[in-house]
Amino acid sequence: MAKIITVWGSSGSGKSVFCCILAKALTRSRQKAIIINPDQETPMLPIWLPDQIIETSNSIGHILSSLKIDTGLVAGKVSVLKSYPFIGLMGYAAGENPLTYPQLKYEKVKDLITTAAQLVDYVILDCTSTMTNFFTPATIEMADIVIRILTPDLKGVNYLKAHQPLLTDPRFRFDEHLTFAGLARPFHALDEMGHVIGEFDGLLPYSKEIDRCATSGDLFNAIRYCNVKYMESIKKIVEVADDGKPE
Repeated sequence: MAKIITVWGSSGSGKSVFCCILAKALTRSRQKAIIINPDQETPMLPIWLPDQIIETSNSIGHILSSLKIDTGLVAGKVSVLKSYPFIGLMGYAAGENPLTYPQLKYEKVKDLITTAAQLVDYVILDCTSTMTNFFTPATIEMADIVIRILTPDLKGVNYLKAHQPLLTDPRFRFDEHLTFAGLARPFHALDEMGHVIGEFDGLLPYSKEIDRCATSGDLFNAIRYCNVKYMESIKKIVEVADDGKPE
């Protein structure tokens, strides 16, 4: 059974790029990973795969609206990177929107995760910043590792304050989440923000090169441009994923 890794946090904190970088790091020894993104507002398949035409029949929406979810159905909807076949991708297709499919059901999301975990070594859940569509809370509940990425500014602080009350149930293990400062820059008051948030477990510094990868549809090459601090954070998660505890 795969390790399930949920990534959630404030909008604009670099969650999706982080998920691509993490997937590359976790599959360096040819393990397999699936990244699942539930964003209907901005479908990720055409962003991950700008050079491939993905039919809407391969959309995650077809799985989440099906009567029964099994490994055959899920495997048939995975889009694989042509240049790196150890990473599979699942999300919504170009042209789809929040009204394309029926409203998400909590148990369907859990069924999808459980089924995907039978196919690979790692399932990485790239959540939107909203808690109201069931995907994010369901994936937090299911995860072996939960990563919370916040911009180290008032936006990140207030996002956390607004969403923490929604995760007070013990099944969400709020205090066990790893917290990273996303798109951290030299002018951010990291110590002060860390004190307010409850300390950061690591930094994911901004760089023009990573930003360029994100805007050009080259997300999976962003790992080439991660500085030492970024890779220290990635290493910490890889260690936890491998044996349950960082060095």
